[in-house]
Amino acid sequence: MWGVVHMPAEGQKKGDILLSYITAPFTLLPKERKTDPHSNYWECREIASLFARRGYAVDCINASEHRYIPRKNYCVCVDIQQDLERLSKYLPADCKKVIHIDNPNYRIYNSREMKRVTDLKERRGVTLTPRRQITPSESITHADYLEGFGNQSVFETYKEFKKPIFYIPISVSETFKFPEEKDFATARTHFLYFGGGGAVLKGLDLTIEAFAQLPQLHLHIVGPAAFEPDFAKEYEKELGLPNITRHNRPKVDEQGHITVDGKPFAELASMCAGVIYPSAAEGTSGAIIQALHAGLIPLITPETGLDPRIGGISLINPTVESIKETVLAFSKSEPTDLKAQALTAWSYVNKNHTKETFSAAYGTFIDSVLHL
Repeated sequence: MWGVVHMPAEGQKKGDILLSYITAPFTLLPKERKTDPHSNYWECREIASLFARRGYAVDCINASEHRYIPRKNYCVCVDIQQDLERLSKYLPADCKKVIHIDNPNYRIYNSREMKRVTDLKERRGVTLTPRRQITPSESITHADYLEGFGNQSVFETYKEFKKPIFYIPISVSETFKFPEEKDFATARTHFLYFGGGGAVLKGLDLTIEAFAQLPQLHLHIVGPAAFEPDFAKEYEKELGLPNITRHNRPKVDEQGHITVDGKPFAELASMCAGVIYPSAAEGTSGAIIQALHAGLIPLITPETGLDPRIGGISLINPTVESIKETVLAFSKSEPTDLKAQALTAWSYVNKNHTKETFSAAYGTFIDSVLHL
């Protein structure tokens, strides 16, 4: 939707903020509700609210539209790397320009997807569509500050720009109690793949090929990636195997709970011990954070963007064979050890990845970095 959403300042107005992100969180009708559990809907609205609570009026636009012409004396512009290059020529000279990081540097991001596409062609002789390519932009060079999601491997992709980076922990859509009663002896043979689109970038091809050789282990795939037409056609045989189950993208029900195929996400999570995600590029994977809140153990690449203190298993330069070896060894782990690993990951995300921690960190960024 094109247009501008305005959030007025609370109390006496101090100035104007331009937020170049998404307008969907502000435009639902009274009887409408959000069904997508992606954390950015809440985060975008919360960023606007944090400025408003400090006395700043906020104009929010869709960063992907590239049509809005700023005509106000904005004191801060926050953009998600899609439009700051264009917007900058209309902004006042003293406007503080901020990039909100939700992915690695686009050059790195794009090259990693293309390498995964090339690797797949070498393995199977097929070229699938690269679905997550980011439009080149020089927005980063116009920024005064960077803030957002990631770990050291993500922030390293911005090193060349020599810009200060302020870490913001990604939030989560739903929190859960730790599953104390989970049967880890059974769950250790069940694995969840949970993520968004871009099957090849995010390693779903590697994961499926590994599990196709391990009929005694079960893979539960949640999200749109397995339904991408060319991917689904290429992997039709593997997706039809009895140990590989494909689920639709998750939704949020009327009570605000995440569901998968109409059933509570917690039910599917209770069946699995590990969540596997050999992604080549993320900011911080919100899906994986959500899975850890539900009590799963991460088997993920450093490029997934999580702090290594979260525990689990790190998949370094994953291949079909290395994934196969990793999940097979995991399935033979002692249930008590797995429960302890799950508790470590759950404890970390409950302490560091919630709506409250996001708000606190972003508020600190506004107060201590932007000095508003």
